[in-house]
Amino acid sequence: MRSLLILVTMCGYSYCQFSSTGQKNIVDAHNKLRSSIAKGTYIAKGLKKPAGSNILKIKWDKHVAASAQSYANTCPTGHSKSVDRFGYGENLFWSWAPNFPPKDLNVFGVHASGAWSGEFTKYGWKTNKMDGALFRSGVGHATQMAWANTGGIGCGVKSCGKDKKTVVVVCQYKGPGNYMGQDIYKSGKTCSSCPPKTKCEKSTGICV
Repeated sequence: MRSLLILVTMCGYSYCQFSSTGQKNIVDAHNKLRSSIAKGTYIAKGLKKPAGSNILKIKWDKHVAASAQSYANTCPTGHSKSVDRFGYGENLFWSWAPNFPPKDLNVFGVHASGAWSGEFTKYGWKTNKMDGALFRSGVGHATQMAWANTGGIGCGVKSCGKDKKTVVVVCQYKGPGNYMGQDIYKSGKTCSSCPPKTKCEKSTGICV
């Protein structure tokens, strides 16, 4: 298993490609989705979802980011092994950059977040309980974004390929989601079931 200390050290230098602005944009995209679900205003392919009572606010985690960047640096073509990412959840995204080097790698974090959340709009969200049918419907990235108990996120980005025009984004999640048989979030009055040691952020409807 890779050393977390080494990963954090790497993240402190040239390996972390998302700037503080890029990090904020990714976190904001996730919390925007989570807030709309918590408030009961989210519509997935014509279906309005019930309000959520226990959805945590996601925060950037530098340790998770170090793990994600380390994996992004390998220019992956598929998911990492759970044991190699310390049990974190994981979303992957690939994009083609017509110009090299890309002027701003931060935009790919926004693109990735939009593509993942857009799965609900494209494929729908028929049930709040994770099962095989829901996962196979094509919303597995979106459900990880929405998973109520996920509280930390960290992402990495890398230009890959012989021409360096393929960009990969890796986001990993502390408090992984997509557990079969579990609810993505608990339906109910907004913030009414915030986890212990958290409280309602009234402006967003999520637990902090």
